[in-house]
Amino acid sequence: MSIKFNIIKGWLFDAYPAEGKMRIWLIDEDGRKYICNDAFYPGFCLNLNSTDLKRAKNIAVALKSRYPISFQYVEKFELYSNKNLTVLQINVHDTEKFHEVVNIYEKYFPPFAFFNSDIPVAQLYFYHTGLFPLAFGEYQIDENGKLTQFNLLDNSDAFEYKLPPLSIMYLRNANNFVPPRYKPPVILEVTYESKSYLIEQQDEIIETLNWHIHRFDPDIILTEYGDSALIPMLISISEKSNIPLLFNRDDKAHYITTKDSSFFQYGKVVHKDGAFEFTGRWHIDVHNSFTVAEAYLDGLYDIARLTQIPVQRQARASIGTGLSSIQLSWAYRNNVLIPAKKREPEDFKPASTLLLADRGGLIFQPPVGYHENVAELDFVSMYPTIMVVHNISPETINCKCCNGQSKIVPELGYRICVKRQGIVPQTLRSVLQKRAYYKKKKLELKTKGNPLWQVYDRRQSALKWMLVTCFGYLGYKNARFGKIEAHESVNAFSRDAILQAKEIAELNGFTLLHAIIDCMWLKKENATEADYLKLCKEIEAKVGIDISLEGIYNWILFPASKMDVHLPTANRYVGCYRNGELKMRGIEARRKDMPKFVKNMQLAILEKFSEAKSIFEIENLLPQVIEIIVSNVSMLRSGQVNPMELVIRRHISQEADEYANNSISAVVTKMLQRSGINLAPGESIEFIIVDQSGKNTQEKAKPLSLYAFEDGYDIEKYTELALKSAETILLPFGYDLEKLKSFCSVNQKEKKISTLNLFD
Repeated sequence: MSIKFNIIKGWLFDAYPAEGKMRIWLIDEDGRKYICNDAFYPGFCLNLNSTDLKRAKNIAVALKSRYPISFQYVEKFELYSNKNLTVLQINVHDTEKFHEVVNIYEKYFPPFAFFNSDIPVAQLYFYHTGLFPLAFGEYQIDENGKLTQFNLLDNSDAFEYKLPPLSIMYLRNANNFVPPRYKPPVILEVTYESKSYLIEQQDEIIETLNWHIHRFDPDIILTEYGDSALIPMLISISEKSNIPLLFNRDDKAHYITTKDSSFFQYGKVVHKDGAFEFTGRWHIDVHNSFTVAEAYLDGLYDIARLTQIPVQRQARASIGTGLSSIQLSWAYRNNVLIPAKKREPEDFKPASTLLLADRGGLIFQPPVGYHENVAELDFVSMYPTIMVVHNISPETINCKCCNGQSKIVPELGYRICVKRQGIVPQTLRSVLQKRAYYKKKKLELKTKGNPLWQVYDRRQSALKWMLVTCFGYLGYKNARFGKIEAHESVNAFSRDAILQAKEIAELNGFTLLHAIIDCMWLKKENATEADYLKLCKEIEAKVGIDISLEGIYNWILFPASKMDVHLPTANRYVGCYRNGELKMRGIEARRKDMPKFVKNMQLAILEKFSEAKSIFEIENLLPQVIEIIVSNVSMLRSGQVNPMELVIRRHISQEADEYANNSISAVVTKMLQRSGINLAPGESIEFIIVDQSGKNTQEKAKPLSLYAFEDGYDIEKYTELALKSAETILLPFGYDLEKLKSFCSVNQKEKKISTLNLFD
């Protein structure tokens, strides 16, 4: 009997474990969807002594009655020892039981014995087959719905590629323009095909939403706060009304969910919402995805293809997780064992070496105030380029195979292997090349109005964050392929590079005003763009890293420290390029914890200053800027500001009961707890200050969810915030906080103002 095959030319859309197999969704060039299955037996490895090996095999035999598993001896390469090892591989013949079997074995053997054991099954499937999200090719499916073979017409690291015709639906709570206290039950806004529909009847919300999903059949459902609030709420309504939702295309699979978590990252507590993923279509919460926030869907697609992580998971994963997946895929393809836990401890080193090694990139302190005709030079992807050029990788630092032939790290004396290329440079090279290609295509297109310009910009932006992350990941305590000495080596090379660049610039008559790790601000009387470009070429030739002219500023401000007006701050500046574009870092207009009103006032000042081409012209604009400030402060003090523009957002570091002080964060968190909302460390709170001093009421601030217009706001505190943002820009001209207050005739009579009159 002959078997009929259906050959589909199109894209792999989704893959996930279901019913013991891998469920695969495909989309053809006409947008039609297909579902098929593929048998896959994920395996993990154990490196054990002879006694423990017998125990491991006995456990496998005992488990066969409950789990379909098999085992075999395989030879694989161990990266750090540079040796082949014979290990026991346990293959699980049910994709949904893989991690369950791993958990059983973890009860009997130590963590360092496990390899390839904690990787999600969908990623293992992609590593094993060479497939990846949105892979274009020819897929053959038999009459039983089994994927029998495929012919890829695509590469995961391709610069240019076709994408399927994906349909998108947007879901959001439409009623968010007043404080939550005033909100009626949720108003669901459904948007697709350039039309929006409001669903207000609570008893019909599920049926109506299902009708829209059935009618449009979206491939992607984009939500606002879908993971944390919207989707769980809709599912709760669905269960109470006994009407199933049509979020899943695959009615044989369940939602894929994860729990929220709090963790330390770069010295602060970060909270991550749990995920709520669909099967057969994608759910992407735009507020729970760093990649989507920075590079929208174009960047997400590019990263998912490269990392081989399913799109829904990649949307919620950290950039470091994506980078790690590229390394894991390379290791899997090259028969390298992937440790479940980091295995390499820090090398012993004397105190003298510790003092030299325990430093970051080089930072110079800038001169406070405004400066004219200053050029900014940036090393292009400095840290990842150093890793690739100098072959810096965990297994190449202080390797055991080179002895006296090694390359030496500046200052530290660490040895770098010259006999083999490390996993880090091998996996970073394609990311560097892709980003360089997209930046080049952007320059060729020149105009932001071209749709392709936006696509290339988003792709390079997503890759930029991966390149930024790769350095920190080298020193991350849990990185499987990380080592602190590799991290320290990159810093050493970066310090050496910036010092060489500074020396070359000064030999050519340029003055260094400021430098932050991979970026330099230089000045030379009557220097032209051609002079700076010539300097870039000379630095590149000597240092071996591309450096670009980011632009020449008409003026740039290095603000004074908030603690001491005579001291600068290295990471705060604002300037105006010759094309009129503003660039700002660290000031109030860039800070996420500043009220919208304060940020907008500072932006208005800077936009006025952007008309100036010199410091002299800035001084001539000062009267107009003072008018902007007086106008804004007057509006603030008269109660004409919408309280929604005064909302402050902060992250909490503790649970409500753990706060011992009476700070605003403590007050707001405890108020939320009393109202039934328990927040985890790292989650954000939104509030409006009503009495900063706490003299008139213990409620220094009101959380946004409990705020009422009659609560008003603390006019003195918000006036101070607004004037301090102006002081940041105007202090070099003698306008400190007290002088600005006198211009605005600020008095201390009225502490708080109600805003009820705004909404009569």
